[in-house]
Formats: sequence, structure tokens, C-alpha cells
Amino acid sequence: MELTNRLDRKVVTITLNPVLDKTLWVKDFTAGGTFQVDRSEDVAGGKGVNVSRALKTMGFDSIASGLMAMGLSAPYIQLMDRDMIAHDFLMTEGNLRMNITVVSGGQRRETHLRERGPLLREELLPELEKKLKAMNSIDTLFVFAGSLPRGLPHASYHRLIKLLKSWGSHAVLDSSGPSLVEGLKAQPFFIKPNSQEVQEALGIFPETSEELIRAVELFHRMGIENVMITLGKNGAVLSQGGKVVHARVSVERPVNSVGSGDAALAGSIAGMLSELGTEDTARFACAMGAANTLVSGACVFHKEDVLRLMEEVNVQLL
Repeated sequence: MELTNRLDRKVVTITLNPVLDKTLWVKDFTAGGTFQVDRSEDVAGGKGVNVSRALKTMGFDSIASGLMAMGLSAPYIQLMDRDMIAHDFLMTEGNLRMNITVVSGGQRRETHLRERGPLLREELLPELEKKLKAMNSIDTLFVFAGSLPRGLPHASYHRLIKLLKSWGSHAVLDSSGPSLVEGLKAQPFFIKPNSQEVQEALGIFPETSEELIRAVELFHRMGIENVMITLGKNGAVLSQGGKVVHARVSVERPVNSVGSGDAALAGSIAGMLSELGTEDTARFACAMGAANTLVSGACVFHKEDVLRLMEEVNVQLL
């Protein structure tokens, strides 16, 4: 199967609330003590940057953009350069947030510490719009992924999507809560909610095939052409306006689930750029999400695993 950007479409991922992800492996960690760190890993995180990293692994170029606080930005940029992710962020005041995960014990217990990130001004949005305009070309695909930083209104994604659509470009939206609900009103080209986010948007938690089909139909009626609902270990459902397919694959001894949804999103984008069709796009997305579970780190995986898993993915028509 040929995997290449046949559409020659420019891809820009937008992360408005990036995070420096640090994972520490500490034997027998408990609160209140002093411990030796056995191993540590740093990754430039945030859902949009994760998507760019996953695309790069599979040979698809993109540019990571959005908002980045100047404090702690230097190590973050170094990590993007290490992963060969092209980037062009609008720098803002404040400090970049950090997420710390402590992995301990034989059962790989995880302790998560999450910073809130900077408080930003709504006045930054016009500056960001100018940057995106400078990056735009004919039929650019903008991928809006992740949470909004404090200080920006819930309708920020809605505003940005409406604007870029007026330029003749397309938008992908992967968010949650009010920012997802408001963003849907702008009718993005493609969305990737999980089951919980479907409930937030539609008021139904899809568990059966009938409920999944119903959710997809409701999104299409809202004017959204392409819909993928991720289902964790149960794979993903994809519709591109016609048939609805369910892709799933089993993985032995998974070690990581963080970033699997972002990897699946990258897979669906790569599939559409390669004009694979609905079934093969779902197969590619499912394989990338599954490959992500085999290696520690968000959207850190091996291309060989993706290609192997693609042959094992089961795709069924719903």
C-alpha cells in the first residue's frame, strides 16, 4: 500500500496549550520520601505536536504551530528539533506548563502531576490569526488539537475555523468540553471525538453499533463531512459521509496508552492525504493508534509496527 501525500496538501497542526512532558522511572516511589530516578524521558507534548510527531514517523511533513509561553520554551523547541518537527509558534508571556509522570513498582503504577499553564490574553487571537494567514496556502489542512489555555474563550476554535474556511482551507478539530461544542458549530472538515466527547457534544454515550451509527449521522447533519470516533482498545469508527466502518486490532503486552488517540488522528489524516478510501484509512488510523501502545511516550512508535499491524486490523461495515 502506497503511503504518500498524493493531494500535496500542506498540513499545519495547532497546539494552543503545549506542555513539556517529563516521565520519571522511580523504584518503589511513595509520597514523602527521597528517591533515585532510574531513568527519565522528556517529550514535547500537546495534542497538535503529537500529531506532527506521528505524521513525521510515517513520512508525512507538517508544521507545528500555535501559542507557546516563552518560559521553558528553549528545551521544548530543542525536543521538537530532535524529532525533526518543523515549527512556527507565536511566543507569549508566562511559562510553558509541565506534566510529570512518575512510573514506579513492578505493576508500573503511575503518579501524574499536571501544571495548569499560563493565563493568556484574548487579544492574542488576532496575532495568531496573522501568523496562520502567513502560513496558509491553497487548501491547507489545519489541525486544531487539545485544550485551550486559560484566558481564551470557549469559542476560540470556532472563531479560528470560521476564519480559515473563508481562506479556502480545511480544519480538523480534536478537543473536548465547551471548546468542542462551540467548535462544532463552525462545521470543521473532520472531527475525532472519543466516546466521552461524543456524549459532551450530543448527549449520548455510544456503546452499541446502532448508537455509533446514530452519533455519526448526527455529526454529518451538523455539516461535518468526516467523523472518526475512537474507542480505546476497541479501535475506531470512521465515516467519510457514506458507509460507517469499525476498525480494531489486538495488541499483546501494551505498555502505553497516552497519545494513542493522537496517533490515530494522524493516521486518519495520512490516510486521507494518501487517498486510501474509508476502509484503508480506518485501518491505517487503527494501526497507528495500536503501535503507539507498544512504546513509552505520546506518539513515539515504530513505523515497522504500524505496517505490521495494518495487516492484522479487522475492518467491518456497520
